[in-house]
Amino acid sequence: MSNVVLLSTRRLPPTYFDQVREDLGDQNITIDVVGWVAPSAWVADKVNTFTLIGPGRMPTAPAPEPEPVAESTDEAPDAVIAPEAVADPEAVVADEAKVAPAAAEVAAAGPTPEPAPEPKPAPKPRPTGAKRVVKAVEWRARRARKVAGRMLPKAIKTSAPVKFLRGQRASNDLGKNYWERVLSRRDVMATIDKADVVIALDAGAIWAGWNLGQRKASTPVVLGLPAARRELDMMKAPTT
Repeated sequence: MSNVVLLSTRRLPPTYFDQVREDLGDQNITIDVVGWVAPSAWVADKVNTFTLIGPGRMPTAPAPEPEPVAESTDEAPDAVIAPEAVADPEAVVADEAKVAPAAAEVAAAGPTPEPAPEPKPAPKPRPTGAKRVVKAVEWRARRARKVAGRMLPKAIKTSAPVKFLRGQRASNDLGKNYWERVLSRRDVMATIDKADVVIALDAGAIWAGWNLGQRKASTPVVLGLPAARRELDMMKAPTT
């Protein structure tokens, strides 16, 4: 049985792992996932392990369905009032006579006065001297950045090159953070050591995959499922 490790920085649904097994041509393959983002739902029945190394929490297991309760066909007998449960009229009148003076005293006491509201905290003192100068410089710098951003034409802001550069910078930062987290986790590195093939699924995991390929020459590290399928087929092919 083959064992693959998936490196991913995106949110994966449970049905994705069924597609992975189909694309790799092996329904019995063991899948371990090292994810930066938690899956969209419970995946314990889809993968061997899912190690979350990014922010967030793993989804909880679905609640078990309640068992149906059999309805009783026996009708309950009519209730019978015991003679002791019927109050004596004279006792009821005596109790009302005792309760009436107490109710009158409560009404005369009036409502309880509300406590006085707490005073508001004193405002923070304004910065003076050098602190005031620093605050003023920071405020002017923030304002200048906002004005500069508004001065750019909308066509430049939404152009394809600008969008590509923004996405590339975000992807590079995510890739470096992902690789640093993978490298710092002993449990993740132990899982990777047991893999037959390591698969980087997206752009955020490419940097981690490249570094793993440099460190572990004996384990194939590939990008995408088609390349992983070729590696697994080569492992299964008989040697001559």
